[in-house]
Formats: sequence, C-alpha cells, structure tokens
Amino acid sequence: YLVVLATAESRPVAGRTYGAARAVSLGVWGSVTLVVLPFAVFAQLDDEQGRRQCVLVFPQPEAFWWRASRLYTLVLAFAIPVSSICVLYTTLLCRLRAMRLDSQAKALGRAKRRVTLLVVAILAVCLL
Repeated sequence: YLVVLATAESRPVAGRTYGAARAVSLGVWGSVTLVVLPFAVFAQLDDEQGRRQCVLVFPQPEAFWWRASRLYTLVLAFAIPVSSICVLYTTLLCRLRAMRLDSQAKALGRAKRRVTLLVVAILAVCLL
C-alpha cells in the first residue's frame, strides 16, 4: 500500500520510523506466538510405527477438540488473512483508480493497469 500510493502521491507518511517498524514487528511476532500457543500445548512426541513424530493429543472429548482445532485453524489461518488481504487490496485499487495526475497521464494509466494485474494475480494466488 505504502509503496504504491505513498510513492504516487509523493508525500511523506507520518510514523514511518525504525522504532515504529520494530514495534509492529514485535506485535506481529507476539500475536503469532499467541495464536500457535494452543497447538504447542497439545503437541507431543509419539513413537508410531517405529517413527518418532509430533502429534496433537487432545483431552476428552477428543472429537470436540479436534473439530475446534480445525475451526480455529480455518478462521485464523485462512478466513481472517484472506478477508484482510481482499479488503486491503480492493481499497488500494479503488484509491489508485481515483488518483488523477495531470502530467504523464499515459504512463500513469499503464502503471495503474500493471498494478491492477499484479493485485489480481496476488489475490488469485491467495485464494487458491
């Protein structure tokens, strides 16, 4: 978003500092750690068929916990990220389409088409 729109609008973006980048990075790592923590709690090493492997061992009723873990994974690993990506890229495209620059109109039109194709390709890959 910042690379495409902030560059095109040629204005500085407030808050883009190394400290802010560090804080965002730590926040993302902390969030991811919290999201995968339930799986770390239920993970155990098991010797099955002569091979050691990591398995999830849920408490009783195991079927309930298994379904809950699948739903948890679906929502947190697919639905929320894909929805966020779709909304953010759609917003980016709408704002990009709304931009009007008088000079270099032909070059801007070509750049908009290339960005649109790139965004559509990214969304297609994410959805697949």
